[in-house]
Amino acid sequence: MFQPAFNLNSQMEQVVLRVLRAEVRRRKCPGCGNSLRRADIEASFRNDNSIQLHFRCRFCSFEGGGEFELTPEMCREAAQIATSEGEELLLPEAIGQPEVDPITADDLITVHEVLAGWSGGFQQLLERSSV
Repeated sequence: MFQPAFNLNSQMEQVVLRVLRAEVRRRKCPGCGNSLRRADIEASFRNDNSIQLHFRCRFCSFEGGGEFELTPEMCREAAQIATSEGEELLLPEAIGQPEVDPITADDLITVHEVLAGWSGGFQQLLERSSV
């Protein structure tokens, strides 16, 4: 399913990271079962829509984490948590997609005809369509 791109301002990024860290602290360590409340947690944005999260348990040194795709739903949830804590609502602004005409039946027939006679590779097809 296609999701529109969005931009986060630096305040919203900090809210999202703070909420993720708090979520880790509410969990128990998979290695020893102790609370992760005192765990060492690092979270940072790798690009506009991806967060790298890493934690290490202070009791058993178990390490975990991963890379997470940031969704608009996660941003809304973080904003709701932030506003419930008295912060200003900072939802990301969606980047508008360019308007394009809907695909018609004639368009599909044209694509079918081109592909039916095509003998090249996929990359060549893309190069041809960008000309």
